[in-house]
Amino acid sequence: MPRTARPPRRLGLVGGECTGKTSLAAALEKVLPACRVDEALRGFVEREGRPPRHDEQISLLAAQQAREDAAALACPHPWLVVDPAPLMTAVYSRLYFDDTSLMAPAAEQADGYSVVIWCADDLPWTPDGVHRDGPDFRSRADAIIAEMVREHLHPRGIEVLRVAGPLEDRVARVGRACQP
Repeated sequence: MPRTARPPRRLGLVGGECTGKTSLAAALEKVLPACRVDEALRGFVEREGRPPRHDEQISLLAAQQAREDAAALACPHPWLVVDPAPLMTAVYSRLYFDDTSLMAPAAEQADGYSVVIWCADDLPWTPDGVHRDGPDFRSRADAIIAEMVREHLHPRGIEVLRVAGPLEDRVARVGRACQP
């Protein structure tokens, strides 16, 4: 399918593990319609069989951005859903390594989003045996996202939409936000 003349508008999803980002992205892909960009971090963990080290965080941020940019060039739809936004690499870098150096570059990249969709941590946490660290890590990630929104995104004028509740409610809320 050929790409539209206008580049797709971008929606960046953020939220800790098991907050419904991927389910929301799949639903939005159909409803909007949109193309979807999957997570570079998940591919890294599956390929390497381990979480990234501190020194690998910057390359993961760049890899997620590169995936997003390539998908935008090929996307035939009006929307691009990024699951998750590269902002999450900065959040994970802070969470696991107490490193804030990626916050500003990730926020700068987020200038290109129409909306950052922040998935609340109100869904049941479920282990997957591979990628998830636990509900405590999810809550800590949520607190870091709140800080990032307050200190880096809102000052840049980046719109952040917090979604909560069942998937249908989240999809409806994002759908309303995406109306012209």
